[in-house]
Amino acid sequence: GFANRAAAVVERGYMVTDKRFLPDLSQLTYGQMRNAILGLDVRVSSALLPDRTYGLYDESKRLILIDRRMTYTRKRCTLMHELVHWLHGDQTCTGVIGNRHERRTRLETARRLISPLEYATAETIWDGKPGLIAGELNVTQEIVEDYRSMLHDMIPHEREKALHGAATP
Repeated sequence: GFANRAAAVVERGYMVTDKRFLPDLSQLTYGQMRNAILGLDVRVSSALLPDRTYGLYDESKRLILIDRRMTYTRKRCTLMHELVHWLHGDQTCTGVIGNRHERRTRLETARRLISPLEYATAETIWDGKPGLIAGELNVTQEIVEDYRSMLHDMIPHEREKALHGAATP
């Protein structure tokens, strides 16, 4: 029923939404990610997309298009972004609902690509400079900024837990 479709459940490291799941891809390169998702009900293709369009997801075709002219780091981040749209079955990126989907997708993409411990370490090493942190974590600066936005929106106790692990009282 609706409750089953609406609930996202974590099972053995997979996020499950309406029978769709996404394995943990956070430590993989773009090529490894493409291989890891071969069994999922979504196809990924390279294409020449219009300027500033890094990727697209078409729910009706279960198809992700990734612009082939980008760096592998940007392709990696774009693929995760589009996979999050697939995971949630998003059908629009326009209007109020599309804006909500996009915000959720950006934050979830950042959460899925950045480990709290690796982020905290990189932030210390690179003195908080987002471009250098991004290089260390193999993500784009936009992903780092989205991750920071997610941390900022958390209440202080949640932020400490996210940055330092469950051991923090």
